[in-house]
Amino acid sequence: MVSIISKALKIKGECESTEDIQIDGQIEGDVHGVGVKIGQDAKVKGTVFGDEVELAGTVEGKIESKKVILTGTARMIGDVWHQDIKVDSGAFISGNLKPELNKSDKKPELSTSGNKPAPKPVAATAPSISSINAVNKPEQPTAD
Repeated sequence: MVSIISKALKIKGECESTEDIQIDGQIEGDVHGVGVKIGQDAKVKGTVFGDEVELAGTVEGKIESKKVILTGTARMIGDVWHQDIKVDSGAFISGNLKPELNKSDKKPELSTSGNKPAPKPVAATAPSISSINAVNKPEQPTAD
């Protein structure tokens, strides 16, 4: 059964369900559910926890989930901890994607050691055709 938070609702505080949650309204606080779907006009300020989180609206905070789907209308302002992620064209992300969610069901811990490499950028540009050609161009023999 899915618990629905309609667009007419604005909640301040933590929301927790042992089942799925569909959010179409606004929540200021953390959200815990098995599957969490955040609708196109919905907004969450806090951390969203779930086995699967689908974002079509806005999250200002963090997502911690095994599987994350950011649709083309998603606005993610904060970090996304995940094992599996799908980002549709048009999704906006201002934060880091962290594919480090522990394989177990424990919450990830932030490392204070300097041994980890810097996080990869969220968005990257495709190489230009000239740079691809330069990489794939066979070497010309040199005159000795």
